[in-house]
Amino acid sequence: MKKPYSDPSYFPVYELANRYGWIVLFYTGIVLREKFDEPEDVASGRIRPIYLEEMARRFPKMTVVGAHCGNPEYEWAAEISRWNSNVFFDLSGSTLTKMHARLAEFQKMFWWSVTEWHSAEWTVKTPNHDPSAFTKIVFGSDTELNEIESVANQYQAMFEACDIPERTRNMIMGGTLVKMLGLPD
Repeated sequence: MKKPYSDPSYFPVYELANRYGWIVLFYTGIVLREKFDEPEDVASGRIRPIYLEEMARRFPKMTVVGAHCGNPEYEWAAEISRWNSNVFFDLSGSTLTKMHARLAEFQKMFWWSVTEWHSAEWTVKTPNHDPSAFTKIVFGSDTELNEIESVANQYQAMFEACDIPERTRNMIMGGTLVKMLGLPD
């Protein structure tokens, strides 16, 4: 990316996405450096999850899906999804691998379903009316097809570590995307 996601030069695309209710996938993670001995006009700071908040608010009919849950800015990603009903994140890439020994920490990031604290986000309809904060996560993978089972197992490990209810697990593993795409259950 040459510019942050919130750069006005991208607005015509977002306006179309908003008009037609498109789902737009944004890369939010660390950018690989390919040329260590040559200058590059590339920076991970331009694709931070914080930029998705402005897009979600300016274009509320566009569904925003952020890849990698903002790696390493998971807390920002979670909070942005909390306040914006049209924002979701996946845990693809290295996220579940590097968080393997501390998967329960996702409870701290997606904290709002286990609290008595009520605010505007509780009035937002969640897919399948599931009150779990984890419904803001959708299954995603950027691996080869023969590695999908391994990625699904990583998600299952996170479900166990965070004691995620079965209904919510089903939403994460496809139910939310089925609803987003208007497919039959």
